[in-house]
Amino acid sequence: MDSNDAPSGEAPARTPLAPAWPWALFRSLATVVLVVVAYYVLPDELRSTADGIRAGGFVVCVIGLAALMLYLILRPPTGGVPARAEGLLITALISVAFFATVYYRLSEQPGQFSGLVTRTDGLYFTLVTAATVGYGDIHPAGQGARIAVMINIAFNLVFLGAGASVAMDRIKQRRREHP
Repeated sequence: MDSNDAPSGEAPARTPLAPAWPWALFRSLATVVLVVVAYYVLPDELRSTADGIRAGGFVVCVIGLAALMLYLILRPPTGGVPARAEGLLITALISVAFFATVYYRLSEQPGQFSGLVTRTDGLYFTLVTAATVGYGDIHPAGQGARIAVMINIAFNLVFLGAGASVAMDRIKQRRREHP
């Protein structure tokens, strides 16, 4: 009788699952790279078939990420990696890319932003806003830009609240598992 055989009448012993964190780490890093590349590759205007293909690829990536996010959040909990946290990361990445794009597009309209000129400026401003740092080098000047920033701040407050909830759930779960 080997170590996995159970005495008659007892359920066989379960073998521990392989740790899932390396795969989750890879998925998370790949998602970060994918979103950043997609953000910079997205064409400003559709002038050619290649621009249309890049824009279509971006849409497919966003739909794929949204599907992955829903799967990770809604699937039953499994051991190892908290899927809700991974889904939260994907949500954060998509929202950062979305608001950075909105800010970059708004900056093309005269009088909306002071100091926001490039896509990198849009990404920088989005991250500074999300971190509530506010360096002041880039700021909304027009009404449209200010409304977009207010929406971003409200989203960040809700998102941070959800992140805190996920963290607290994880801490409670660990305390129950390891008193």
